Amino acid sequence: MIANLILFKAVWALSLFGAASGAGWLGSAGLLVFVGWHIYSSETARADLKVAACAVVIGLTLDTLYMRSGLISYSGEFLWTGFAPLWIIALWANLALTLNGCLRWMQSRPALTAVLALVFGPVGYYGGVTLGAATVTGNPVALYGAIGIAWAAALPLLLSLAERLRRVDTALSATAAA
Repeated sequence: MIANLILFKAVWALSLFGAASGAGWLGSAGLLVFVGWHIYSSETARADLKVAACAVVIGLTLDTLYMRSGLISYSGEFLWTGFAPLWIIALWANLALTLNGCLRWMQSRPALTAVLALVFGPVGYYGGVTLGAATVTGNPVALYGAIGIAWAAALPLLLSLAERLRRVDTALSATAAA
């Protein structure tokens, strides 16, 4: 659990500092290390990689919407013109790798998770803006409000998905072993 949290925080820092300094690839490189460690050490790796794929789709959609709505502008490398940058995609996958790890305690607390996400989702983005990885280009209240609402919905859903996929993978592994 501690290593899961430390690697999560390291990828977060690498992503934001990399984007702010013109080396947005740093977050993706850090994520590759985290994924490699996770595959090697986690009993839930298969489930977590599936959740990561879902989180990437959700994150790419949300962050692209914020950007296209004129609320925020991101620094860093873009895979496709008009879409959120690569480091944002890495951050969503990074988060997914913690949902059966250091954030697993939140799986049985969806209401608390929604409240915490409502508050701390925008705080994370504010940190990125403060570090220079993004710039608020529209109404900050609209931006942070949209982020809070989206995170309050997305995080409990992702945690529920992580729990379900973990249980399915555990049951399949037990069946295969029998």
